Amino acid sequence: MAPKRKSSESTSNGKNGNANNKKTKTEANKKKTSKIARILVKPKKILRVQTKTLNHSICIPTTILNNCHNLEHITHVIYQIAKAATIFNVGEIVVLDMGDRKQKSAETDSNNEKQRLSDAMLIASLLQFFVTPPYLVKSVFKKQYMKYFTVAEKLPRLTALPFMRHHDEDGGRYREGLAVRMTNPNDKSTKEFKQTRYINVGKKELLKLKSQLVPTNVRVTVDTIENKVVFPIEAYGDFVGAQASFGYHVRVAKSFGSIFTDCAFPEGYSQCIWANSGDSFYNEQEKKYAKIETTIPQITKIVKPDKVDDQSQQQTQANLLIVFGKWDHIKKSFEESKDQFEGCDGANQFFDGQIEMPGASPQGNICIEDCCMIALSSLDAMA
Repeated sequence: MAPKRKSSESTSNGKNGNANNKKTKTEANKKKTSKIARILVKPKKILRVQTKTLNHSICIPTTILNNCHNLEHITHVIYQIAKAATIFNVGEIVVLDMGDRKQKSAETDSNNEKQRLSDAMLIASLLQFFVTPPYLVKSVFKKQYMKYFTVAEKLPRLTALPFMRHHDEDGGRYREGLAVRMTNPNDKSTKEFKQTRYINVGKKELLKLKSQLVPTNVRVTVDTIENKVVFPIEAYGDFVGAQASFGYHVRVAKSFGSIFTDCAFPEGYSQCIWANSGDSFYNEQEKKYAKIETTIPQITKIVKPDKVDDQSQQQTQANLLIVFGKWDHIKKSFEESKDQFEGCDGANQFFDGQIEMPGASPQGNICIEDCCMIALSSLDAMA
């Protein structure tokens, strides 16, 4: 009888084991189905521009410096932005002021805080430094701010800019220069000349223009053979940023609204897209992120017109703005200036789409400086 009891016990244990296995399988299937249900259906969009020529502007928040601990780290981060901007011929860089990283705490450091550049001005100054020829740096920047460029001056030049390298075909004919004040021929007069014909081009002697007069303390492009000021586009081709700047134009936006209202291009921005970046805790499964992912479509292609019949459209150019940063910061900046936009429900209404990171690049979980290079290269491939 004992063996029979063992067999019955074993059969009962087998039934229980099978039941447990069935439960675990059903639970696993439920988890799989729940995961499948949470997959977001992200809308797609083809971005259509009205002109064949497409200018690029980028907007970076000052929070790009949040993880920087010293000047060396800050300089290398901004250098990456400047390098990407010059490689892809970005016409304008907007620095969105989100406040400084550290608040003024110690009263003893109040004097140092007054002399210290804000995060926004530090970023703008470094960006401007990288597109300034070395022989003009001391003339363009004030002496008290030279300490912020101790690391930057050791980095390689941005050779994507034509005036940062020597052209064999023109023998260095065109150079960047700074207009210098002329001395007044009347020694008794204290009146200063507002115009001059002397240009500092980084040589031992000043270059004297033949017949032109230019405002003092203005950066110009000079033909050293003809001794005359020329347009940058004549000297370098299409390497001129907004407002005839050299390489790119830099400006600081104090609020979300001023990004658009203070546009450096007279026609404004034709489209605006978002590049999700700088968010270490980004998770599209969370409700706040899922809403944005399903609201702002992903750009899959940029379509340019085959032929432009309208003469006015031939003269104008489409200007595409790419805003970088995490959504929480963009939303916060919008909330602080939403009074400027009556009837606007949220910051998402300003964006025509967003860029999906290619390959193994994580969406959102990527630093802004890396995202800048990836986003610009992706947009270049789409067009």
